[in-house]
Amino acid sequence: MYTGKYISLKVMTVEKNKGYAQKEIVEHKGTIMVIPITQDDKVVMDRIYRKTVELYSCEIPTKTITSSENHIDIIKYDILEKLGYDMIDIRHLFDFYPALSYSDEKVFLYIARVMRINDVEFCKSFSTIEMPIDMEDIKKLDIIDAKTMLAINYIKENRDNLEV
Repeated sequence: MYTGKYISLKVMTVEKNKGYAQKEIVEHKGTIMVIPITQDDKVVMDRIYRKTVELYSCEIPTKTITSSENHIDIIKYDILEKLGYDMIDIRHLFDFYPALSYSDEKVFLYIARVMRINDVEFCKSFSTIEMPIDMEDIKKLDIIDAKTMLAINYIKENRDNLEV
């Protein structure tokens, strides 16, 4: 039906109780998501304008998989180039499917210990937010992304055990 750079759309015939039906499926190459935690236990988020909904959104960094490159290498590059932080350590948490009813997108969730780089000019171009893990001010942020909500809830539930 459609094949793009990041997704493909197709129609599948599926068996139902009373025969068969057509099902529209989004095939997705997958997403890598990382929860960056600073050395003073703050979560780093990015404030991004999302044209799809024409709103700003505070999000945990994500990257659509486009190659067979190692996840850790992708995360390390993205944390530096998109946020202005160096990755100190990283751990894989779990994988999940955010929209099983219509998509095969798989999200690989990681947590990383990070440190802001000292290049002031380089860092001026970023719109990052550091939020304390206690999350008291989290309601003030524009968190409308479901993947970020899941990551924030994970942090809230596991804040005493966030070893990287």
